[in-house]
Amino acid sequence: MFFCFSIVAAAQSRPVANVIYTQHIINSSVLGEERSILVRVPPNYERTDERFPVVYMTDAHPPFNGMMAGIIEQQAWSGQMPEMILVGIQNTNRSRDLTPSDDGQGGQVGGAPKFLRFIELEVFALVEKNYRTEPFRIFAGHSLGGLFAVYALTAQPDLFNAYIAASPVLDYDDNFVIKRAAELFKQNKDWNTRMFFGIGDEPQYIGGFNAFQNLLKKAKPQNLDFEFREFREENHGSVVLPVYYAGLRKIFAGWPPPPGSVAELENHYGRLSGRFGYKIVIPEAMLNQIGYQFLRAGNYAQAIEVFRKNVKNHPNAANCYDSLGAAYEKSGALKLAVENYEKAYKMAEARGETRLAQMAKASFERVSAKMK
Repeated sequence: MFFCFSIVAAAQSRPVANVIYTQHIINSSVLGEERSILVRVPPNYERTDERFPVVYMTDAHPPFNGMMAGIIEQQAWSGQMPEMILVGIQNTNRSRDLTPSDDGQGGQVGGAPKFLRFIELEVFALVEKNYRTEPFRIFAGHSLGGLFAVYALTAQPDLFNAYIAASPVLDYDDNFVIKRAAELFKQNKDWNTRMFFGIGDEPQYIGGFNAFQNLLKKAKPQNLDFEFREFREENHGSVVLPVYYAGLRKIFAGWPPPPGSVAELENHYGRLSGRFGYKIVIPEAMLNQIGYQFLRAGNYAQAIEVFRKNVKNHPNAANCYDSLGAAYEKSGALKLAVENYEKAYKMAEARGETRLAQMAKASFERVSAKMK
């Protein structure tokens, strides 16, 4: 099943952004009920073999799922962060699943331990079996979902690499998670985690927000990078967008490279690889642009070197072979040009890249004719 969300520019019929979700139904043995998750993959997912970090979020109902997907796509497009897979968990009994304890006020509460096991054993298993994921997970939650974020950190700190909490209800059950965190922070542990907390003009929640902030400042947990920010012009509902945006920017601060040579770019992405725990290479489009700068300047040897590096980094990207074919053609190495144009058009055809396939095939036929 697919859910589609489109934004169409005024006076145009051409869609400028599309978010498509695949719905998966999990017959959960942990929760004893059916649960629905919505998975959104990057726009180029089917045309590459790349792997992606994953954002897991609660409250995957309109408008939150489309909002988060839009933030990711726009910021990845502008180079501020990588593209990511988005996994939204839809609610059945929100107060039950997202609260870590029984606050004595009645109702179904205290199901967070079981909900966390559901995520660990069943959601992760489905996502990582069926999608190309990198070992970097982000959790994002709002209100009780923000409370659950802190509970997850204290219960199983290695499940997620980073957390975003919007308007977290941290004073729930007499500051239950804050007290739990205070005990854990006494341990000599390397947390290796980033956290972002944001709140609007919400007097009812500011007490817990400030209490947890003060705890972190005092405890100074090793390698736990955190930020708390107030958005006083926002309310409990409107604050979610700026918090999720700012949280992702916090997590991926320093992602864009400064201008530099190919070697400097490799060093930059090497440092990012160490920080995020998986191999990150120079983006295909960035290296392709550098190669064409050399090609237009008549520096064919350096252009070929750059395009070959792009092929090595992105061996299943048809455009890399097309660019390498162009460089070989300019240099006079027509046989190698034909080989790469052929790879490009066949790969593009297989992946449904019609325009690239047509262009690469035309180049293949043109250069082949020259060699006769």
